[in-house]
Amino acid sequence: MRVGELAERLQIPYRDIRYVLEQGVLPAGVEESPGRGEHRDLDAAQSFWLAIVLMLKRNGVRVPDAQRIADLARHGLRGTTQNLNWEYPFDPFRGRFETTNQWFLDIGDLQYIRVVTTANPSVQGLYAFPWVVIATRKSAENATPIVTLRLDLSGLARMMIGDAATD
Repeated sequence: MRVGELAERLQIPYRDIRYVLEQGVLPAGVEESPGRGEHRDLDAAQSFWLAIVLMLKRNGVRVPDAQRIADLARHGLRGTTQNLNWEYPFDPFRGRFETTNQWFLDIGDLQYIRVVTTANPSVQGLYAFPWVVIATRKSAENATPIVTLRLDLSGLARMMIGDAATD
């Protein structure tokens, strides 16, 4: 996917994406400086990671913080979908966007992060994992953030595949 297509799908200005890339905030495997006249082609997984950074930036999160959050989200989501096998086919950080569940990423007070989902086979409705401290990646089970920002990962995945239901 080219940067322009990602901008269209996320409904954000192309220049916002260029700004983030020029700061050196790049998904794994993307060259910092493509050759003159060459376009950056992102695979589905790289596009999803960058989409998280961009959506968080759009909602007031500084780019370096958004980058750390996107990295943590990759590990948290993969641990749930793959290691716990709650929804193995859903792995957007590997370009697999199809899901039958809801997946969210909560950011609390810009200090904590957690995955929230309807995929827990033992719980009806939303299940929230314990909070994790962003800076240390350690559990913070007693954390009680005052301000929570929720990113709809399943909705973002639908945007990546161009699902008209997100329009």
